[in-house]
Amino acid sequence: MSDASRVHFTRSLSTACADRSAELVRERRLRLLSEADRDTVRLAQDPGFTRWLEQITAIGGCAHPVYLSGSTITRDAHTGEVLSAYSTADEPGEQLAVRCRNRRATVCAPCSRLHAGDTFHLVRSGLTGGKTVPEAVRDRPRLFVTLTAPGFGPVHRIADDDSPCRPRRDRPRCAHGTPLGCSLTHSEGDPLTGQPVCPACYDYPGHVLWHAHAGRLWDRFTTAVRRHLASAAGIPRPRLVLQCGFVSYPGVSSMPRRR
Repeated sequence: MSDASRVHFTRSLSTACADRSAELVRERRLRLLSEADRDTVRLAQDPGFTRWLEQITAIGGCAHPVYLSGSTITRDAHTGEVLSAYSTADEPGEQLAVRCRNRRATVCAPCSRLHAGDTFHLVRSGLTGGKTVPEAVRDRPRLFVTLTAPGFGPVHRIADDDSPCRPRRDRPRCAHGTPLGCSLTHSEGDPLTGQPVCPACYDYPGHVLWHAHAGRLWDRFTTAVRRHLASAAGIPRPRLVLQCGFVSYPGVSSMPRRR
């Protein structure tokens, strides 16, 4: 073996030994970490870590992200040319994480805050313009309408001023002989709160059907409102925002109040 070859071999051996020594040090350090920390280190070393981090950033800390899998293809309607194509096969774990978008802070605080912020801008743009709404709306009359779900029978409630539940001077009774009034003052945690005054009179089928079809009923109602406004203004519905301002529905809930 020539001197040059011997030097090259010695350097290669030294490099290999140093690399192996560094690897052993890393393995010893990993063994000292908790299982969660070891998983974090392995994740950071994964080739798909950058894309995974982009997904986490996009969902904004959602507590219960929804993981999607599949593919989409967008084609030109006339030529059939593929305009874009996407597949989760190239994503980390072959899944795409998206926000759960739950409005309840107790379920997902980040998505709840996002919804609250979106609602603020939705209402603000309807009052002052912006977000595709013309600024001319700020000089037009506006209405704030509160819609209440139908009642299905009187229930025990908590009064805001700590007054009796349902005071009745004439002390009427229903067809089943149950008093329709209640002189008690209920508090939070009272098992009677929200319960029907007369269970036999309460419209339970109507209550169940309302909740079962609330989404469809609300959709038909909002469609009818826009259709009626467009008809009253004598304009097509797509031009409703430009001519009549903005119709928004913040704070929508299908749950009737039980207080």
